Amino acid sequence: MVETCASGQSVGRETLFAALCHLDQRCRDHGAGMPQQEEPADIWAGVLFFVGRISLLSSLADIEEVLDLPQGITRVPATTHWVHGIANNRGTLLPIFDLRSFLFGVPTSHSSKNRVMVVRQTGFSLGLLVNDVVGIRRLEASTRLPEAPKLGEGIDGLLVGSFRLGIERKAVLDLQKLALDGRFNQVVA
Repeated sequence: MVETCASGQSVGRETLFAALCHLDQRCRDHGAGMPQQEEPADIWAGVLFFVGRISLLSSLADIEEVLDLPQGITRVPATTHWVHGIANNRGTLLPIFDLRSFLFGVPTSHSSKNRVMVVRQTGFSLGLLVNDVVGIRRLEASTRLPEAPKLGEGIDGLLVGSFRLGIERKAVLDLQKLALDGRFNQVVA
């Protein structure tokens, strides 16, 4: 008996190739289809943190690391109220700025939840003292809203949209924009 396999080649049934062709055809006839490969959603990763009672998001790509508030922070004389001081971070001097003090004019109250978000700038890093870091949030980039809620004169120009987290809308603070802001860089009192 002569059969034709999927490739269209004629073979005898008793040959090994014919048996494989027959098995191949049976699998094609009765097998489930391959799962459709879906394109992964465009994901935006950010860090959710608190400045006072205001929760904000910032891009994970802008944050090098998150530290507990270092011990032995040295105050720097003749600087503005938002310069918290400098600290040794694994052998490197890290300037630490009080984000709440800069944005809202109110110093961050000290607690065990305080964290320092380390932001990498070209050639150096800076630390931002915040009240608490909640964690990383991965959100579909397409759900980003172009407008940000109004939070105050000192911060509104640094916000670049928002995301909905549950029923709340969280503003996105652009840390690179902050680091390059002329007001932020005027640290001499």
